[in-house]
Amino acid sequence: MRWSLSIFALFLAMTLPLAHADLEDRLNSRWRGAWVIVNGELYSNCDSSYTDNRVSGDLIRGNGRVALPTGELAKVRRVDVKRRRVDIFLDLKEDVLIEYQEGPFTLYREAACRVELLVDTAGRRTKNLGVDDIEAQFVLLLERHARLADIEHSANWNRRARQAYPENYEQTLAEYRIWQVEQHNYLVEERINDSIEQASQLLVNVSRHSDFGVGLGYGLVAMKENIAGDCNRLLASNPGTYEKSYDTPNPTWASGYETGQHLGYYIELARRLHSCFKPPAN
Repeated sequence: MRWSLSIFALFLAMTLPLAHADLEDRLNSRWRGAWVIVNGELYSNCDSSYTDNRVSGDLIRGNGRVALPTGELAKVRRVDVKRRRVDIFLDLKEDVLIEYQEGPFTLYREAACRVELLVDTAGRRTKNLGVDDIEAQFVLLLERHARLADIEHSANWNRRARQAYPENYEQTLAEYRIWQVEQHNYLVEERINDSIEQASQLLVNVSRHSDFGVGLGYGLVAMKENIAGDCNRLLASNPGTYEKSYDTPNPTWASGYETGQHLGYYIELARRLHSCFKPPAN
């Protein structure tokens, strides 16, 4: 008896994924690439990922930061069959404008919106459902069209278009570019001045001990050879970014070597950053 039950359990384990795959293939053959009008409000983060929207009957719930009105036009990317739900991945046709703040400027970027409809099967296992059963739930949500041109005559399409940029937004962008250059050059100047100050402080504390002096020289050379990178990396760096380890003979030599690396870093940073100033934006 136990042997028979084990065989039955193995049979179920093997056939369940196959049943899912078969149902999934048939749904995708009918829905993948189709244009649909969504009967319900959608919620999307409008980024590179698909935002979950849970569906129960004809009710859609989601936590995406952008609410999209009922009647959105979308393309079905694919359909995934789970144990007790079916997921529909949708790429919305129309982009949105995302508002964001940078410094004193309110800026906008165009973003594509994607949603994943998690369609609940009312507690029923999908292995016990056929294509017709699943599609009976789909039609509560989606008005399917094979061609984009067919959508034009649908009364359910909301005909939403991406929001227009604010008036005089080109002027805002021009002022923003000027501000960016000013902020960058201010940061470069601040780092140069700080590097000069840090190097001066290190020179005050230089020891006259011969081992310290030898270590100092090695540290200066090591840092000069090691420091590299474009302006952005230099601006984001600190002495540890380019430090190079060395098998030092004694603590005094090691102290000199560390001081030399730090001194070399600040001297080289100040020198190299002079080429990082940007010309004024037009």
